[in-house]
Amino acid sequence: MLTLSIKPALSLAYFAYFGVLGIFVPYFGLFLDGRGYDSAQIGLLLALVTATRIVGPALWGTLADRTANPLRIMRIGALVAILAWFSSFIDAGYWPLLLGFALFSFFWTAILPQLEVCTFHALNDDAGAYSKIRTFGSVGYIILVMLGGALYQHWGSEFMPATATLFLVLLFISLLNLPAVPTLTSTTQRKMSFRELFSSKVLWLFMGAALLLQMSFAPYYGFFTLYSRDLGYSGTVTGLFIGVAVLAEIVAFYYAGRILGRYRFRTLLAWCYGLTALRWLIVAFYAHIPLVLGLSMLLHAGSFAIAHSCAMQFIQQFFPKAQRGRGQAFYAGIIYGGGGAIGAYVSGISWQNGSGASQTYVLAALAAGFAMVLALSLPRQMPRAA
Repeated sequence: MLTLSIKPALSLAYFAYFGVLGIFVPYFGLFLDGRGYDSAQIGLLLALVTATRIVGPALWGTLADRTANPLRIMRIGALVAILAWFSSFIDAGYWPLLLGFALFSFFWTAILPQLEVCTFHALNDDAGAYSKIRTFGSVGYIILVMLGGALYQHWGSEFMPATATLFLVLLFISLLNLPAVPTLTSTTQRKMSFRELFSSKVLWLFMGAALLLQMSFAPYYGFFTLYSRDLGYSGTVTGLFIGVAVLAEIVAFYYAGRILGRYRFRTLLAWCYGLTALRWLIVAFYAHIPLVLGLSMLLHAGSFAIAHSCAMQFIQQFFPKAQRGRGQAFYAGIIYGGGGAIGAYVSGISWQNGSGASQTYVLAALAAGFAMVLALSLPRQMPRAA
């Protein structure tokens, strides 16, 4: 089998991973709606599936640290995720579908935290180089979002299972081609106990702000395509709206290294979270105006790309090198798993089959606003645990 050099292999892995999400995240709500489920059922399924991301990353991170073989963990996760994904091809009812997607999500969580650790390790913690490689993930995402919009227009929501399967297989192939990296654990650096790490007020302020931000994204991830459809936009136009957001994300990721080097961590986070609150208010009250909705999508550059780059830099600098795998797992589990599950459940209740769309995005804006307040409480300098 052909072995790629480290940067092309990492770029391909990000491209394939986020390509899968480009199908799953925007169109999953439409897929479930097409199977006949209401918004409360969709919200509950999203919440339960997302909740598997609370436990999964911690388990996989612990295994990766103990085995010192994150590549094997990622490959096993990708393989079982493919097998679990096949449940989406069969319409056997609500609970079998939930079980299949929960299994998929649990093993899916084995991949990204370890991929992030391997990437930073291979790049010697160069945030600028990381951002450029991470850009390939955004490219994969936007290609599948745009393709998904066109496929939905012609084939309906059942296009999702087969299309995502192709990129799941590509991801597995890219992980098989990923070169081995040196052992990620350190024998010379003292490992701090998690009691020491988690006694830090700074860590809890940061995690609280990030949790609220992720909660605020739940109606966008779970219901935006349904919202757009209800407002009269076609599947292709909806794909274009999401594409604008991801294009802004790509540009922001490319320049993230320079931006992080120029501005204070606390200032950047506060701006990102504040712009996110503004974005959800625009979506709540002005989404019926195509130009305004399209312009609001540009705020994704700060809402996601710069905010995510700040989070990765925080973890790389706060956690000792030997414990960054668990740090990434903790972040993925608590923030993406916990925040996503809470947000999805609340959004499912608040959405009320579309009649509560505006109030749901207002709640999202409030969550992002509180996240900005917590970000402003962080110290002026980037914190370090050791």
